[in-house]
Amino acid sequence: MNKNILLIWDRIGDYHLSRVKALEKQTGATVYTADLAGTDALYKWDSIANSSHTVLSTKPAEQPYILHRFKIFRKILKEHNIDFVAMPYGRTEYHLFLAYAKLTGISTLIFSESWYSRGKAKDFLKSILLKTLGDTFFVSGKRAYQHFTKNYHIKPANIISGYSVVDNAHFEKALDTKKNSPKELLCVARYSDEKNLLTLIQAFEKSVLSENYILRLVGDGPLRTSLQTYIDQHALDKKVILTGWLTYHELPQLYAQATAFILPSTFEPWGLVVNEAMVAGLPILLSNTCGCIPDLLVENQNGFSFDPYNESELTEKLNQLNTLTDTKLHQFGIRSKEIIQEFSPEIWARKMLDNYEL
Repeated sequence: MNKNILLIWDRIGDYHLSRVKALEKQTGATVYTADLAGTDALYKWDSIANSSHTVLSTKPAEQPYILHRFKIFRKILKEHNIDFVAMPYGRTEYHLFLAYAKLTGISTLIFSESWYSRGKAKDFLKSILLKTLGDTFFVSGKRAYQHFTKNYHIKPANIISGYSVVDNAHFEKALDTKKNSPKELLCVARYSDEKNLLTLIQAFEKSVLSENYILRLVGDGPLRTSLQTYIDQHALDKKVILTGWLTYHELPQLYAQATAFILPSTFEPWGLVVNEAMVAGLPILLSNTCGCIPDLLVENQNGFSFDPYNESELTEKLNQLNTLTDTKLHQFGIRSKEIIQEFSPEIWARKMLDNYEL
């Protein structure tokens, strides 16, 4: 017997929609969804307009509006006879929603990509919070699973792994437009400090790779002006390109024309752009702070890892990429596509079904 499901995120974008659709397809029933807010500081997603979706507030996600959002949440539960809710945690509203659901006998699942310890005291307090609010925890991958079992002392039987997926079919559909020269190293990331883009540019500038590749940075953010200034001052405008923000529908062709993908972040809970690049068949170079590394990178089979704080090491990895023949690049890309097949919306939905018998 199917349960009535409610899924909530800050704002539901294309990644979330692919998961919702896969779950609806496998359950054969409507999945109810809600946005915590009408806008947020990071994403430019369009709003959803259908009868099974609710926006809990038109205020930004970062702005608390606790009582108002809670009243609408409670109304959804009653009107649709919801008996299973799933959402992230970390905002007061989510904690209130989860606590109310638990008190009224509704099953709760918490989404999380977190794998960073905040110290024993904070981990202990968070452990109490999580055990109080969640029946089950859907975590991103191996690092998060270890974090939840080791630092939060959550029972393995209560943890599902494999939360972080994208719509693989969307990123497979573009035609391969790779050219022999110049080859292209692609990075899709917000232009902000934690993405470590200036270090990437500097390492690329010093590498042999820059003789044969261009570096394309796709995104937007507060560091755009300073990054462009560095590029101009060092006469790199022909080698390093700031493309700016592109739409979800433009991204598949972007990956299709690239030769390899890099994510140099100093902080990255998972890195969904890595999923996208792998689906498109790209070799990957990842900072060792990316949460997805144990799940998605097999060293020297589909890419390389590096210390994001060590520019010399990053330069060495770029030089190593430069030594790969076209045949080897293709083999790395094929391996990426093989690995990422285990991370899809369909498998995401199946894991939800298997663990909750929805």
